[in-house]
Amino acid sequence: MREFLEKYELYEEYLLLENYTLNNEEFTHISEFMGENFEYFCPNENSMRPFELDFPDQIKKTITSNFSFGEAEWKSKQIPEENFIDEKLNYTFWILGKCKSCNNHVIHFLLNVYSNNPISNIRDNYNNVRLDERHYYDFPNTNIYIRKVGCSDERKIEIDKAVSKHFGRESNNWLFKAKKLLTLRIGIGSFAYFRRIIEKELIKIIEEIKQLPESDTSEIQKLLDEYSANPKTYTIYENIFKYLPNSLKELGDNPIALLYKQTSEGLHSLSEDECLKRAFNIETILEFTLRKINEEKSDIKSVKDAIRNLK
Repeated sequence: MREFLEKYELYEEYLLLENYTLNNEEFTHISEFMGENFEYFCPNENSMRPFELDFPDQIKKTITSNFSFGEAEWKSKQIPEENFIDEKLNYTFWILGKCKSCNNHVIHFLLNVYSNNPISNIRDNYNNVRLDERHYYDFPNTNIYIRKVGCSDERKIEIDKAVSKHFGRESNNWLFKAKKLLTLRIGIGSFAYFRRIIEKELIKIIEEIKQLPESDTSEIQKLLDEYSANPKTYTIYENIFKYLPNSLKELGDNPIALLYKQTSEGLHSLSEDECLKRAFNIETILEFTLRKINEEKSDIKSVKDAIRNLK
């Protein structure tokens, strides 16, 4: 739950319970979410702070009056009928995240819990069923999921300085917009901004890679010269892998070629879901590559400083 509350965006599916069976029915009622802890940005504290899930008073009173019996008794009760749609678990509820630091700021979540397959609502009779018949109460490949369908606080868009330092104002603006659209699960828009970044910055990234100590500088320069003479010659992206530093070769695939290929396919030939998947993958590969460049440059600077100090 902590990972879900802290990192997952609106409508992003999170696996709560795998292989649902009777008497293993966690998260089938809203009361089970109370007290979960997580970290989130608090505007009052202007920083990440611990939060705790709790219910609005009017909902808490309902829970208390309807489920005032002990835990053992609750476990023997059936799942509320209103928690089902077409025999599948499917219920949505309002819950609050309260800042434990300022004791004032509150996040409002609207959460949807659901199963991918129909499930049974029979609990009381389970212990009386013969052992050889209990397989009827198993639900193969049935899982319970959760997603945020509403949130009062937008998750703060954070741009890693190790990434943004490689770009100018325009590309950083595109990067912010791409990440913002990713939080909203808008695939085509985020993918389009990442494509712009790649088209504008990929050659500059290669120029930076050329300067790293483990790169084959002379061979990369030859590829750059060929590209400069004929910008329509795209072999630079395919041929650069063997000249990359080991830190980028360790991926086992060519990150430069992978990034470039994302600009070569027509945007509108892809579905929204496919664009969303590609945008997330581009974000990961692009930021990994830039962080590796940054790390190696930082290592070089540290060694040069040490040499200078010894002199």
